[in-house]
Amino acid sequence: MALRPFALLVALVLAACKPDYPPEPPELDPGEHLLMTPRGNPEELLGRTVTAEPNGGYRVSDERPAGCEVTVRRVPERWQRTYQQDAGRAAHVGTGKTPVGELKIDHTKSVRVDAQIDNIEVLEADLRGCSGTVVKTVKVGTGKREFKAQEKTSADVTVKVKGVPVGAGGGKWETVGRALEWNEPQAWSFGVQDMAGTADMRVELVLMPDSLVDGEQFSIRIISARQVYLVVGFVAESGTAGLLLPNGKQPTPSITAGGNVELTLRAKLHTPGVAQRDRFVLYAFSEQGDFDMFKPPRGQMGAAAAAKYFEELPQRLQSIPTRRWTKTEGYLLIETPPSTGTPR
Repeated sequence: MALRPFALLVALVLAACKPDYPPEPPELDPGEHLLMTPRGNPEELLGRTVTAEPNGGYRVSDERPAGCEVTVRRVPERWQRTYQQDAGRAAHVGTGKTPVGELKIDHTKSVRVDAQIDNIEVLEADLRGCSGTVVKTVKVGTGKREFKAQEKTSADVTVKVKGVPVGAGGGKWETVGRALEWNEPQAWSFGVQDMAGTADMRVELVLMPDSLVDGEQFSIRIISARQVYLVVGFVAESGTAGLLLPNGKQPTPSITAGGNVELTLRAKLHTPGVAQRDRFVLYAFSEQGDFDMFKPPRGQMGAAAAAKYFEELPQRLQSIPTRRWTKTEGYLLIETPPSTGTPR
């Protein structure tokens, strides 16, 4: 089909004016932020808060907030890639001037960050007690980064086809500022997690009283702000252990959000006349599937089996994120009854 003279003219204008630029590198993955300056000690970035700056870009706090606990998992990931990211999504650590702030003053058009990366590993964080938007993952590697600004060129022309403007431009990207290259593995990008919707996994275990004599009655109260599934037991100084929950009457013990569970027990010395200090252990799971996987085996559990179960459980739980379980301990001192003396 032959082109009309006007349409042919437009096609020729567009073809003639379109610059022969090299292909652009792909955008960084959504939700990730390039660090304008790579950082050593990458694990220290995990759990730090991330805030958007009023003039563009993001800032990572100088330190992790109090109460934010992080367990680091290292995942080897070796590859080489080239990325770009708009400077408005890149990040810096701490306060003060940043290279991109000065560049944006000098260049009225877009500023971006290009990076050539040899990635080595990814650090992933299991977070507990953190709030706000925090660093969840960190990528570590070597590479090079530089800033580029898009300048207006003669190719920025617009023609009209039947009244609709058609852009033929999109100025050339020019390198501005100094390039930065690093040869030692450092943090070069990070991903975040909004902790606003993450429920607090803290569970309280209260012993009432915390000291008593052999044969007296005491209570264990468990309080939780969210629904959890429970495993509760005790381990004495002598090594004797016992399982309290689950049991035959409560095979799947749980607490509803804002509720509590109370157990009433009687103190008993394992060796008559010798005071002892028992350690009570509580494991709370946010998901029933995890409880079912790690709960004690069904049936009566003897002292030796209970001691082995509570000794091995912490190692087994390393296979799941810490945000899905928590451990709480309490201590009970059981003393010998006072001697009544010999009546005269």
